[in-house]
Amino acid sequence: MAKTPNTLTRTDHAISIRSNGVKVGRIQDWAPQQARQVTPTYEINSASTGNVFENIPGVLSNLTINIVRIDLFNKKMEQAWGSDFNIYVLTDQTNPLTISESWSNPDGSKESWTYTGCWFTSLGRAHSANGDKITRVNATLTYTRKYKTNEIAAVSEELANDIFDWAKRKLT
Repeated sequence: MAKTPNTLTRTDHAISIRSNGVKVGRIQDWAPQQARQVTPTYEINSASTGNVFENIPGVLSNLTINIVRIDLFNKKMEQAWGSDFNIYVLTDQTNPLTISESWSNPDGSKESWTYTGCWFTSLGRAHSANGDKITRVNATLTYTRKYKTNEIAAVSEELANDIFDWAKRKLT
């Protein structure tokens, strides 16, 4: 099992991407994004001279994940997202994916995020006559929700450790 470097700076050594419990692997770029429009409001007032009075936050939009993955002969990008997942064109995807992003920290703690309602919106391969000759697949997913998943696990692990410590004290 790989160890996370003991640094203050987060490194890509610490991240793992899974879909429906299956490790995706060979991901070169993983870039979740989200946006929302913020609308400035103004007031008619000779003293404010056109300055922003207040910014009004809008709805969440552009929930996407840009992905670059190395293509393998035995498992292309279209097959890497779970045992029952195999698409040839985007319209072959009939069910959304649930994707987990897990971070292992040098202190042993974990941080996990879950993306639900994931649909592929673009998929394509990049080939080049120059460079390393590795086939890379570029894809974009759109998702409906991102939420933190390790809070319950952390409480359960802490409780399990407390029970183990209690049992160990009783045995000694």
